[in-house]
Amino acid sequence: MLAAINLSLQRGDKTILRNLDLHIQPGQIVALLGRNGAGKSSLLKAMSGEFHGGLQSGNARLSGHISINHIALDQMNSHQLAQIRAVLPQSVQFSFPFTAMEIALLGRYPHGGGANDRLIAMEALALAGAAALADRDVTTLSGGELARVQFARVLAQLRPAASEQETLPAARYLLLDEPTAALDLAHQHHLLRTLRQLAKEWHIGVLAIMHDPNLAARYADQLAWLADGALLVQDTPALSMTPDIVRTCLGIEVEVVQQAGRPPFAMPA
Repeated sequence: MLAAINLSLQRGDKTILRNLDLHIQPGQIVALLGRNGAGKSSLLKAMSGEFHGGLQSGNARLSGHISINHIALDQMNSHQLAQIRAVLPQSVQFSFPFTAMEIALLGRYPHGGGANDRLIAMEALALAGAAALADRDVTTLSGGELARVQFARVLAQLRPAASEQETLPAARYLLLDEPTAALDLAHQHHLLRTLRQLAKEWHIGVLAIMHDPNLAARYADQLAWLADGALLVQDTPALSMTPDIVRTCLGIEVEVVQQAGRPPFAMPA
């Protein structure tokens, strides 16, 4: 489990996160929802290890406890973390003409290199819907194409070792900041279907910042609703998507349609 307990973040005189608990289980997707400025990206950075508990970072101070597989996050070095945790930021710009294959291969760096790394990177590109881009210069790609290549990089990083193929892989974690923002509708659904499949097959716990509650409810096992740095609720879509929660966290009046056997659906009131 990737867990935050009583987590708070101060930046100068401003409280970014306040006394929140969040749990990410291997095999599940948790979608993090809230308005711009609610603290979503700061929470994801904290959970990724960008801050350490009690460590000063500029004028920011994080308190509380974060653990990954029952080990305190600040007791692990960056190499250890990179072997079990991958992060997909909102956007990354490249100034050098790397190929998409070379970017995907970066995901294998924490594992020390191996004879099968190119096969793994190609598999990751295929899973991300970017196999046709393997030899393309990433500086020539569209925003959506580059997003798929970056998704392939984190998949290559978290792919289970060959020795784990016959057993349940060791728990790993993937943190994504608005992974669907640059994608067209078809690729949004492709990415989320892939996440849902691999979360189960590769034993990955996923935390994904999302803005569309209906898309989140369709693919996530749990929704975590953030407002003004506080976590209001973390629960299944059916139990946590209510008009009151949506109004408080997203600032819009909605009606929520609940149908047996289908995810809830929010419509503007």
